[in-house]
Amino acid sequence: MTEQVATLVLFRADLRVRDNAALSKAISHGGAVTALFVLDDEADRAHGGASRWWLHHSLTALTADLSAVGISLVLRRGSTFDAIKDVQSEIGATQVYWN
Repeated sequence: MTEQVATLVLFRADLRVRDNAALSKAISHGGAVTALFVLDDEADRAHGGASRWWLHHSLTALTADLSAVGISLVLRRGSTFDAIKDVQSEIGATQVYWN
């Protein structure tokens, strides 16, 4: 019996499911896949009103697209590195992918 692995996919600026190399690679491993988006105020440029509006609607669409293929999206705010470590530990992920 093969052990199922948990995989984490970090979404950054590329908030799409179609033609997403990191997501495709994660799914190909056959285990549970969790998606993560981190609003990192330190690493990212400042978000104005229009950017936040776009981000909100893009994340809403991404959540729906991921849900359609059975993947949940975890949203975090703060250090991207810390968020990856925390979520990786929470879900027991042995692999992390991003574009």
